[in-house]
Amino acid sequence: MLHFDHPIVALPVIVALGLLAQLLAARWRIPAILPLLLIGFLLGPVSHVLAPGAVLTGQGLSLMTSLAIAVILFEGGLTLRFSDLSGHGQAVRRLITWGALLTWGLAAAAAHFITGLSWSVAVLFGALVIVTGPTVIAPLLKNIRPNERVSSVLRWEGILIDPIGALAAAIAFEWVRSETRGGALSATVFHVASFVGVGTALGLIMGGLLVLVLRRDWLPEHLINPSVLAWVLLAFGLSDAFAPESGLLTVTLMGVLLANSKLSQVEGILHFKEEIVVILLSTIFVALAANIRTEALLGVFQPAPLLLLTAVVLLVRPASVLLSTTGTSLNLRERLFISYVGPRGIVAAAISALFATRLQELGVPGAETLVTLVFAVIVGTVVLASLTAKPVARALGVTEAERDGYLIVGAHPLGRDIASALTRAGADVLLADTNLDNVRQAKLTGLNAYYGSLLSATTADVSLEGIGNLLALTPNDEANALSARKYVREFGRQHVFQLRPDRQHERTQLDEKERARIAFESEPTFAHLQERYRGGERLKTTALTETYPLSQFRLDQPDALILFWGQEGKFYVSLQDRFIPEQDVQVISLSGPVRSG
Repeated sequence: MLHFDHPIVALPVIVALGLLAQLLAARWRIPAILPLLLIGFLLGPVSHVLAPGAVLTGQGLSLMTSLAIAVILFEGGLTLRFSDLSGHGQAVRRLITWGALLTWGLAAAAAHFITGLSWSVAVLFGALVIVTGPTVIAPLLKNIRPNERVSSVLRWEGILIDPIGALAAAIAFEWVRSETRGGALSATVFHVASFVGVGTALGLIMGGLLVLVLRRDWLPEHLINPSVLAWVLLAFGLSDAFAPESGLLTVTLMGVLLANSKLSQVEGILHFKEEIVVILLSTIFVALAANIRTEALLGVFQPAPLLLLTAVVLLVRPASVLLSTTGTSLNLRERLFISYVGPRGIVAAAISALFATRLQELGVPGAETLVTLVFAVIVGTVVLASLTAKPVARALGVTEAERDGYLIVGAHPLGRDIASALTRAGADVLLADTNLDNVRQAKLTGLNAYYGSLLSATTADVSLEGIGNLLALTPNDEANALSARKYVREFGRQHVFQLRPDRQHERTQLDEKERARIAFESEPTFAHLQERYRGGERLKTTALTETYPLSQFRLDQPDALILFWGQEGKFYVSLQDRFIPEQDVQVISLSGPVRSG
C-alpha cells in the first residue's frame, strides 16, 4: 500500500489534489467543497494513503486553519458593499441575530433529543451549525443566479455569520469548561464582552489605518497585495492574543471597511486574495477530511446523524429564517428559498475539529461524536444545495433573468445603433461611455446607458441583471483590452469580446493574454467599422428562413458584415470560427443597400 507519511511529500500531494478538485468543481459547476472532501476522505479514512496527522495535526493544523479562515473572511468582507443592502438590510440583521439564536437553540435541542448528546455538547453543536459558509455560498450563487435581493441577503449572511458562529461556539465551549471550575456565567459574559470589544476596536483601527495607507499611496504598487496580506494576518493575531477567536470579527470588519472605501486598489487586492483563498481552501479542506478517523466517517451514515441532518434542513433552518424575516422586504417565495439554502463550510469543519479535541482533553462525554455530526451536516447540506437548489429556485420563481444581454462599451452613434438593433430583437443591453453627451443621446433614444469608466471602482454599483456578455467597442484599443480583461472574471472568457486592435499603432499593442475574443467574422478594427458607417452603411436585421437562407443572404449582400445572429432575445457575436445556421435565426448586419436582382 502506498503511503505519504512524510510531510515534505504529503503536503505537495494535498495541494496538487486540492487544485485538481477545484478544476473539477469549476468544470462541473458545483461547490469545490464536494470534491475536496471526497479527495480528503479517499486519502485518509478510506484508503489510509495519508495517515491521520501525517501532514498537519494538533497545533499545526489549528494554526494553519485559523490563518486560512482569517484570509477567507477578509476576502469575503471585500465583497460586501453597503449599497447591496439597499432595501433588505433588515433581513440580514435579523438573520444574523434572531435567526442565529433560533438556529442555535433549535439545533441544540435536536442534537440532544435525537442523538442523546449531553446538553453541554449539544449546545456546542448548535453553535457550530449556525454558520453558512461563504466559500460554499459564492459558487452556489454563481450557478443558481437568484435575483439580486436573495443573492445579496445570502452573501451577506454567509460572511457575517461566520464570526458570530465562532463567538457562539466559543461561548458554548467556555461554559462547558467553566462548569468544571465554577463561575461559568461570569466567565462567559467576560468572553463575550472581550470578543465584541476587541474584535470591533481592532477591526476599525487596523482597517482604518489600512484605508489611510492605500489612500495616501504610501505603498509601492508591487508591494500592495503582500503588505495587505501581512497586515490582515497581524490584525488577526493581535486580536486573538487579546481575546480568543475575536480575530475573525476583526478581519471581517477590515474587509467591509476596505470594500466601502471606493479605493481603486480594492479590485486588485480582491483578485489577489481570491487566488490565495483557492490554495488555502484546497489544502485545509483536504487535510481536515484526511484527518478524520475511519470510524468517525462511517458514523456519518448511521441513522442518528442522518436524522439530525434531516431536522436541521427541514425544521431548524426553515423555522429560523421564516420567523426572523417576517415583516421584511423579502416576499414569501424568497424567504422559502433562503430557508432551503443553508450549506455549511470550512468554519464549521475547522472549529468543530478544534473544539472536539479540547472537549476530549477535558474528558467531556460525547465529544468524540461532535465531528461526526458536524461533518454529516456539512456534507448533507452542501450536496443537497448543489443538486437541488437551482430547480427549487426556478420553481419558486426567484432566479434572475437569463444573462444573455450585452454590456457595450462605447455609446457613440455606431454603438447606439448596435444597441438599438439588439434591443429591438429582444436582447437586454447596457451601454457604457465616459462621454456624457453620448450617454445623454443614448438615453434620449430610450436605451439603458451608464456614464463612467468601467475600469473605476464605482462600477461595482452598476446593475448587471440580465447582462452576460461584454463587447468593447471604443476607438481606444487599450481601453477595450482592459475593459475586456476586467469582465473575464464576471462573464467568462467565452462571453467577452473586443475589436481587433489597430496593429499600426505600436503603443496599443498588448500581450495576447490580455485580450478577449476578437469580435465579428472579418475581425474589423474600429477604424474599419467607422469608415463603413460613415460611408452610409447601417444596421439591418434580417430573418433567415427556409425560403431565404444564409447562403441567399450572402449572395444578395456579399459585402454585408454580420455582427450578431440568434433569436428570441438570445444573440451571439459572429466570429471567424463560429458557425451561423442557414435558417431559423435572425442576423444583425452592417451593410449598404440590397442589390437588385
